[in-house]
Amino acid sequence: MERDDLGELIVMSAADVEDMPWQQLGDDPGVVQKLLWRSGSVRLGLMRIEPGSENPVHIHESAQHHILVTQGEAEMVGTRMSAGAYIYVPPGVPHGVSSVGPDGVTFFYTYRPVTGAEPEEQQDRGRHPAVSDAQAAVAF
Repeated sequence: MERDDLGELIVMSAADVEDMPWQQLGDDPGVVQKLLWRSGSVRLGLMRIEPGSENPVHIHESAQHHILVTQGEAEMVGTRMSAGAYIYVPPGVPHGVSSVGPDGVTFFYTYRPVTGAEPEEQQDRGRHPAVSDAQAAVAF
């Protein structure tokens, strides 16, 4: 199912976001997300990594990420981050996130393919944290 939220105003209160269920992201235990917005293959959401869990190092050959840590502590490619930290990951750059604090880590992310290819069609190396169409349908 393809969902395009470009044409509608979406306003979600903190309670609305809190009430959204967390969805398992890929095969990595302790890694979940709340997909807040999607248009084509562009996605914005919250990702949560439980204490001691990780989203292993992977590469998106044709997509970029923006990440803003909102709660907890994490390590990304050897750099420790806490709430308020911002990360930009350009296409083709290895990246992964490990939860290193006692309470896990939560961050806001964007996933934006630069070629317009759907995430499932890209030739990314390693694990791919982008949500599938089936997961997106559940999130909305």
